[in-house]
Amino acid sequence: MTFDPFLRNLESLLHDLPPWRREDVLAVTRQLRRYATLMEQAAAVSQAVFEGAHLQKVTRLILEGAGRIGQYRDGALVVIADGRPTVAAACGEFAGTEGRDAPVELLTSRVSRFGPERVALLNVGLGIELPAHDLYLVPVASPDTWVGTLALLDSDGETPDDRLMESYASRAAMAYLHAARIS
Repeated sequence: MTFDPFLRNLESLLHDLPPWRREDVLAVTRQLRRYATLMEQAAAVSQAVFEGAHLQKVTRLILEGAGRIGQYRDGALVVIADGRPTVAAACGEFAGTEGRDAPVELLTSRVSRFGPERVALLNVGLGIELPAHDLYLVPVASPDTWVGTLALLDSDGETPDDRLMESYASRAAMAYLHAARIS
């Protein structure tokens, strides 16, 4: 039996399979869909760069792509601008913080998480009121250059999407570096 893992009604097509087998097929399908989303978002950022998009647009696309890869609807891309940590792009609960100074704690060279208590301390530095969720910090870095950090509110804890986000961030870093050179 061959099937297209991207069909919307896939589950109904698998109704004749034993339940355990159907769940196996659906689990693999979910993985394929997540990986395809990662590649689509990385390609969208790269495409914008090679079309000559301004760095501001690229930072926005990087953050929007991160939101499509997992359940990260609220977040910010923090970079160094004029020697200070700065919010380069923001969405959801972070909206309105673009261009503001960011707390230095948001700059990280390794994947980390802040618990809700620590996130509450960031509210003053950002000038906003973030909900009590974990904050997932993902460095945006190529193998030899650090670009910034994706700071993403994470309401569902550690998931397989986290590893995809780390992969996406490294691909986005390369696009950001190229866009910064041509801007």
